[in-house]
Amino acid sequence: MDLRNSLPLTTYYLLLTIFLSGCVATQKDVVNLQSDIVKLQNQLSDMQKNQADLSVQMEDLNANIKTLNSKIEETNERFVIFGQKLEDTNVDFTNKLSLLSERVTKKLEETKPTPTQIYGAAYTDYTMKNYDLALGGFQEYIVQYPNGTLVSNAHFWVGVCFYDKGDYEKAVESFDKFIVSYPKSEKIPTAKLKKAISLLKLKKKSESIIVLEDIVKNYPKTSEARQSENYLSTLKKPQ
Repeated sequence: MDLRNSLPLTTYYLLLTIFLSGCVATQKDVVNLQSDIVKLQNQLSDMQKNQADLSVQMEDLNANIKTLNSKIEETNERFVIFGQKLEDTNVDFTNKLSLLSERVTKKLEETKPTPTQIYGAAYTDYTMKNYDLALGGFQEYIVQYPNGTLVSNAHFWVGVCFYDKGDYEKAVESFDKFIVSYPKSEKIPTAKLKKAISLLKLKKKSESIIVLEDIVKNYPKTSEARQSENYLSTLKKPQ
C-alpha cells in the first residue's frame, strides 16, 4: 500500500520525518500528531478562505475604483462641454456686439451731416444771432475739415462771432490768425476793419490807426477803405 496515495501530503511528510529520525511512535503520540495535523489543516483552510475573501475584496475595490474613475471622467467631460458652451456663448456675444457696433457706426455715418450742412447750420445760427451756437458750428467745421473748401470762411466767421458777442480780445486774436493764414482771401479787408474797431473798443487807439491806414493804402476803392477813412478823420482830429 502506497502511503503517499492514502494520506494527505502533510501527514505523509510528518510520519516520514518521525520514521527517519528513528523515534518509536506510541499510540498517544500518533493521536497527538494527528490532532496537530488537523489543526494545521484547519489553519491552512482558514488561510485559503481568508485569501479568497481578500481576493473578493480586491475585486470589489478594483470595481469601485473603475466606477469612480468612470464618474470622474464623466464629470470632466461635462466640465469640458460646459466650458465649451461658455466659450461659444462668449464668442456669440462678441460677434453680436461687433455686429451691433458695425451697424451703429454705419448708421451714424449715414446720418452724419456733410461739411456743407455743418457750415450752413452754423451760418444760419449766426444770422439768427445765436452766436454761441454759430461759433460752435464753425469751430466744429474747422476741426473736422481742416482742409475743407470753406475752412477759411469758417475762421473768418469765428472772429465775427466773437466780435458780435463783444469779446473783442478773442475777436482780435481770431482775425489775426485769419489774416496770417489766408492773406489772399477776399474777406481780408473786412477782417482788418473789424480788428481795427475791436482795438478801439479795447482802448488801443494807436494800434487801431495803424490797421485803418493799412486798409486805406492796400485796399483802395473798397467800402472798408472808405469806412477806414471816416474813422481816421475822427481819430486824428485835434481834441
